[in-house]
Amino acid sequence: MPSKFDIEPSTLSSLHDPKSLRVLQRECGGIDALVDSLASNESLGLDPLLPDEDERIERYGENILPLKKTASLLRLLFEAFKDKILILLSVAAVISLALGLYETFGQDPEHDAEGREIPKVEWIEGVAIIVAIAVVVVVSALNDWQKERQFSKLNAIKDEREVVVFRGGAKTVISIYDVLVGDILSVETGDVVPVDCVLIHGSCETDESALTGETHTIRKVAADQALKWYNENIPEDSEIDIGDQKHIPDPFLLSGSKLLSGMGRALVTSVGPNSIHGKILASLQVDTEETPLQMRLSHLADGISKFGFLAALILFIILLIKFLANLAPGRRFHDISAALKGSHVVDILITAITVIVVAVPEGLPLAVTLALAFATTRMAKDYNLVRVLRSCETMGTATAICSDKTGTLTENRMRVVRGLMGNISFDSLEGCHKEVSQLSDKLSKNITTNILINSTAFENVHEDGDVATLTSHSTLRHQSFWSKLPFFKKKPNFGMFGSSEHFIGSKTECAMLLFAKDDFCALDDCSLKVIRQMQEPSIVQVIPFESARKWSGVVVKQKEGLYTFYIKGASEIVLSRCVSRCTVDGTVTRISTSIKSSLESLITDYASDALRTISLAHRDFEVTNWPPQKYVTVDETVADPDLLFGDVVDDSSRNFASNGKTDTVPAIVIQNDESSSSDSGLTLDGIVGIQDPLRPGVPEAVLQCKKAGVTVRMVTGDNLITAKAISSNCNILPKNRLDDPTAVMEGPAFRKLSEAERHAIVPSLCVLARSSPDDKRLLVETLKDQREVVAVTGDGTNDAPALKLADVGFSMGRSGTEVAREASDIILMTDDFTAIVNAIKWGRTVSTSIRKFIQFQLTVNVTAVVLTFVSAVVSEEGKSVLTAVQLLWVNLIMDTLAALALATDKPDDSFLDQKPAGRHAPLIPVSMWKMIIGQSTLQLIITFTIYFAGEKIFFDSEPTDHQVSQIHALTFNTFVWLQFFKLWVTRKLDEADDLTTVRSRITARNLNFFQHFFRNWYFLSIAAIIGGLQILIMFVGGAAFSVTRQTGAQWATALICGALALPWGILIRIIPDVWVVKLFPTRAFHFLVRIISLGMFNLGKNKRQEPLSFGGQNTELQYLSPFERAKDGLSKLSLGSHESLPLNPFKWRSRSSSSANSTLINLSSRGSSASDIEHTTATGLATMVPTVVGGAVAGWHPDVWKASPKESFREDENEISDSSR
Repeated sequence: MPSKFDIEPSTLSSLHDPKSLRVLQRECGGIDALVDSLASNESLGLDPLLPDEDERIERYGENILPLKKTASLLRLLFEAFKDKILILLSVAAVISLALGLYETFGQDPEHDAEGREIPKVEWIEGVAIIVAIAVVVVVSALNDWQKERQFSKLNAIKDEREVVVFRGGAKTVISIYDVLVGDILSVETGDVVPVDCVLIHGSCETDESALTGETHTIRKVAADQALKWYNENIPEDSEIDIGDQKHIPDPFLLSGSKLLSGMGRALVTSVGPNSIHGKILASLQVDTEETPLQMRLSHLADGISKFGFLAALILFIILLIKFLANLAPGRRFHDISAALKGSHVVDILITAITVIVVAVPEGLPLAVTLALAFATTRMAKDYNLVRVLRSCETMGTATAICSDKTGTLTENRMRVVRGLMGNISFDSLEGCHKEVSQLSDKLSKNITTNILINSTAFENVHEDGDVATLTSHSTLRHQSFWSKLPFFKKKPNFGMFGSSEHFIGSKTECAMLLFAKDDFCALDDCSLKVIRQMQEPSIVQVIPFESARKWSGVVVKQKEGLYTFYIKGASEIVLSRCVSRCTVDGTVTRISTSIKSSLESLITDYASDALRTISLAHRDFEVTNWPPQKYVTVDETVADPDLLFGDVVDDSSRNFASNGKTDTVPAIVIQNDESSSSDSGLTLDGIVGIQDPLRPGVPEAVLQCKKAGVTVRMVTGDNLITAKAISSNCNILPKNRLDDPTAVMEGPAFRKLSEAERHAIVPSLCVLARSSPDDKRLLVETLKDQREVVAVTGDGTNDAPALKLADVGFSMGRSGTEVAREASDIILMTDDFTAIVNAIKWGRTVSTSIRKFIQFQLTVNVTAVVLTFVSAVVSEEGKSVLTAVQLLWVNLIMDTLAALALATDKPDDSFLDQKPAGRHAPLIPVSMWKMIIGQSTLQLIITFTIYFAGEKIFFDSEPTDHQVSQIHALTFNTFVWLQFFKLWVTRKLDEADDLTTVRSRITARNLNFFQHFFRNWYFLSIAAIIGGLQILIMFVGGAAFSVTRQTGAQWATALICGALALPWGILIRIIPDVWVVKLFPTRAFHFLVRIISLGMFNLGKNKRQEPLSFGGQNTELQYLSPFERAKDGLSKLSLGSHESLPLNPFKWRSRSSSSANSTLINLSSRGSSASDIEHTTATGLATMVPTVVGGAVAGWHPDVWKASPKESFREDENEISDSSR
């Protein structure tokens, strides 16, 4: 069946790629023919019932991009198994299984001392390792699969928004996914064009730099004007088109472009994958970004992995040498079979590989992914939509917030409550019907026309809030993801335009429309839509509101030769251009200096009551055609808005009347271009005060921010008095600083300051009033120069630079423009400031969760590697006390399960009791490595005691093989229970970092590891799983896990020794961090490092000193060259890399400073020459392993070296800072 839409989708696409008036004219027949061929109507749009929707979609497609194909579970399983270490371990396991099967079925049975046949179980270890590898691969793949699902859902939310189209002649809010080819789209300043379309009414300026790379703005005109010019100036047979010549008018709006100014209607021609933006996105399919924290942890994991590889290599060499030595005649392995010899070699390889598996902390990036996925999902429920992942973690370190007022600190539910109309005022929440009845028809008409026509807000025709009627019925078929979330189900019309208000749009304009509707009864006879349709033919120019301009205007043709310019905007700015005012009876009188002073006092009074003040004015022009040539600049079809607005009226020109009297003056007449500038000016019709109450909870939320060490500043376009009143009410501006000029400034004064003056005043600045978006950007720039981590809120198009510049940009989900939302990192779906406090808590939760996991994993990492290394070296058989299967179980605990347990914590208000970490905070501070080293020491003491002295403790006589295996199983059991209880200790992290005395650290907040016991059910469940599986392993693991049934005493020993982690953790947490820094034997450590690194072989080489800027002064550092060379040797030996990784287990003392004032500073990393490796002996590298592990534990990381000197630890405990600056 042929389609009723005869125009091809390819033809529609060719309109925009490249933009072509020739195609529009010659192939489409002009704009009218194009509208008809798409079965649409320029004025009415599509039929609201959409009878041809299915056919239209089948022909031209939907505005939905094909979803990126996510990896299947099988693919993820394969990717997880591609890990080189797992492959190596799998090969070794297969060899072990083959040898085990050969020993089981290919060798004669062996008998014990009593003549009983020994069961053949050699094959079990190979099978167990394969099963353990399978478990690790499956768990990793499932985590990745779940992560991809979560982020695909979040991306669906991120792309969702709503647009306005004309359906049946009425403005209708629909989902962006429901826009169809043939729709008439309403566009205005701040919008991001969602589809390819042709402008059919109005004019605008757009930014297409994101699509074309062209940075200059492009003016768009209506298609009929563009075609008229094209037909008149371009020959019919010419191929010249848009792009060939700069002056050719352009009516084509490209999807993804941004409207910088103007407004209009556009015919949708291409949607989804057929649009320009859709084609680009379909070709990109960008993968999930890696956050800075993920990158830092990846670097840390890579560094630890290198040293784990080195330890494994050394262990393999040592065990292999021991085995070969035991093959000599008369030694224990001389007479064994070849199969057993091969089995021993494979066992050595498996032990070495398993050390690598345990040492590689692959759970670090996984923990970040889990924490971010969990946090972003929960933040969505708190009405924070995270668009950029790194912002989630950055908010935890924020030190400053620059917040808008309207809609963020206030409810954005505005109503006109006070005002002046003509020369009579009103002050009533119940309306001003009495005062309105006294106004002349002329004044009433001026006020109502200004409000009704000079506005972008429109009627919500379905005020009952029924989304099914508010949006197209196709939305029900393609519901967005966020409509399925629990909090959106409660508020189905929640979104950019969703509202139960009578009008939709800017809240200020909605308040003005309600004022006209309720008090002037302006909409009693007909709707706003009908009034605008009646006025539309006479509107000759529209000047939309812009935050830099602070006013909007419209020019209406009243009759032949008479045009009226209606303007409304910021009261003091509009008043400054007014030379006269209209009184109640319609008479126009001059505004003298005294009248101007009284009007300014009125505005001040309104502002003191925290009211937003708006002035309404007009100006009549008697000219033949619009625009007057005097006001034309670039575009000859419109008047320049700045020239039309005029200059500030000089007060001296107002003092023309004597004895305080004012003269009646006629309307300003412009008969020619020679009119005097003194005659130009506006006529004031009225001033209104709009009330916008504070949001509930905002004053408390600001106090919470201050308590958390985050400074809140209000940046608003309101005047100084209003800004003071509101900021004081919401606790931003202290009552005792209301008159402090350094606490409150106006934008114009702020931008005139020198850079040094701004840097001096910004720390004490609380409020920036009458500010432009450029002032906000300048404030953010200054704060960042002072090393603040800055969050910014913004809703306007011109806020985009500040949002981009800020560390975290918050845009408004309801009132914000699409440009602002695109420039932001997080969208406040309710425009509510209290949601920012939640974002701070979640950001700190993410950072804290990751650090908890690092602390737990590195403790297990150090203990497992050292225990495996030492026990394998001292064992006569060269076997570690922890077998490969046991270590894989430990690896599963410390990687996947611990990541799930610790990365899914929830925030509480206690997170706001701490100061922010600030920029470049160390990844592992003193409190963490103090706990890591302390717990590792306890675990090694306990496990070594059981391993070396367990036989004497539990058995009186020479132990049998069974009893020896019991001790080995006890060591394994105790080790796992130590990790189990250490998991609980890790629930506390940095709660007492700023406390320097023992007494102050003895608090439940610092020491109660079971606080908020039921807050995280993930943690409780995983702890139960770990404990339950360990008990199961010890009872039924048998040969697979190389465990032997334990006695009651041995079980009690394992549990009691494991539980020692709790009191030991309390003791470590009681010790102040400053004590550890002071008591650490720095010089002894220096000497030990020199001895261990065999520095005597390298003395005199590369002993250069490099200056380091510290506190503004250069400090010469005494470097430990041998230590550096050994470190570089390790790096190059393990991976062949020519980069040296910074190693900084502790802080180093400057030799140039005096002993009394010596300062602890960071040891900078340096590259090493190739000759360094030649002087680093194998023995030196081997002996460096403990030092290297200690350095890794202590928290070295490349980013730490970028930290400010203020973040370094000081020798004097009074100078210990919280790293918040």
